[in-house]
Amino acid sequence: MIVSAFLRSLFRRGGRTALALSGIAVSAALLLDMTMLASGLTGSFGELLGVSGYALRVTPRGSLPFDSEAGIADGGAVGRRIAAVPGVRAVAPVLGAQFYLARGDSAGEPLFTSGIDPRSQFLYRMVDGRQPGAGEVAVSEPLARDQGLAVGDTIRLAADLDVSLGRARQTTAYRVSGVADFLYDYEDQRSIAMPIGEVQRLTGRPGEVSLFGVATDEGVDDDALADRITAAVPEVSTYSTRELMAEMDRRLLYFQQLATILGSIALVVTALLVSTIITIGVRERFGEIATLRAIGVSRGRVLLAIVVEGLVLAGIGCLLGLPLGLWMAGRLDRILLGFPGIPAKMTFFAWEPGRVLLATGIVILVGALAGLLPGWNATRTPLGRALREEAE
Repeated sequence: MIVSAFLRSLFRRGGRTALALSGIAVSAALLLDMTMLASGLTGSFGELLGVSGYALRVTPRGSLPFDSEAGIADGGAVGRRIAAVPGVRAVAPVLGAQFYLARGDSAGEPLFTSGIDPRSQFLYRMVDGRQPGAGEVAVSEPLARDQGLAVGDTIRLAADLDVSLGRARQTTAYRVSGVADFLYDYEDQRSIAMPIGEVQRLTGRPGEVSLFGVATDEGVDDDALADRITAAVPEVSTYSTRELMAEMDRRLLYFQQLATILGSIALVVTALLVSTIITIGVRERFGEIATLRAIGVSRGRVLLAIVVEGLVLAGIGCLLGLPLGLWMAGRLDRILLGFPGIPAKMTFFAWEPGRVLLATGIVILVGALAGLLPGWNATRTPLGRALREEAE
């Protein structure tokens, strides 16, 4: 009965309570977003790595995939040695380069070009058409859209420019064999893929490979296989999904630190809002609290009623903050994914029920604890002094 009376008193002051709930909702939304941000990018990166089945990456010794322009010499021989390691199901070579879309004698925009083995590749999924063969390319959806390309069209590409004239040294015509969804491209990136031998020839890098994707047999441990490949082919570095995600974690440490700082601020703001509202309410009901104590109501029951006020405030604020946090996450995700080099299929914010419940529970707990101090002061004030203060 005491608890319900205190809650009715709290909501009788509708304007003040609404302002407090708005502030708590914003703080809860911020904490929710920071909780999702802390793990979202790494988690989506791990899912993206495994979507094609090629979970391991083999790169030049000491480098990460496409981290530098270094290449693996005699890629064909290296690929065969990797394929011979027990547990390897398939090996997919990739050679990265930059070609230019030619318009007449002039070179247009640069296109990220992947030399691949059409029989085993992990960089894209065909949307229309088929894998490229000799004299053919697969184009990314943004490139097809912007240039009005369809299967069967012809484009001219240049592998090199005359810098002094700003013109292509030599152009080659290629038939568009298909339109593809490139998994690791950033938003609106224009990319093409063609057989790796053609890229090696045009760039003057015969036999060279930038990296290999490796698919494992079912039931094979990725980390153990990575160690076996490194032992069998010591001139390369092999990374499992776990190692690549750990490296991603290291590179995204700034975002994780930012999430921790902003999440902590959100908790502090929540505590201040709840404690302020409860303190004001306690002062306004000081005489009521003194009367309850005078008629024999225990301090524990009065303190419990005050703490429940904070609990209810924080709980309602969390319920209001949940949809606000999801809306904010969607908006922020679109902004952050606009940064260069971030694959469009990744996400900065991952919905994980466990983490969401944890964030919500923390806010509600902080709200309950924030009511302890004003409640403790109200119940520990000597009864005679409390009655005199109320009479004055």
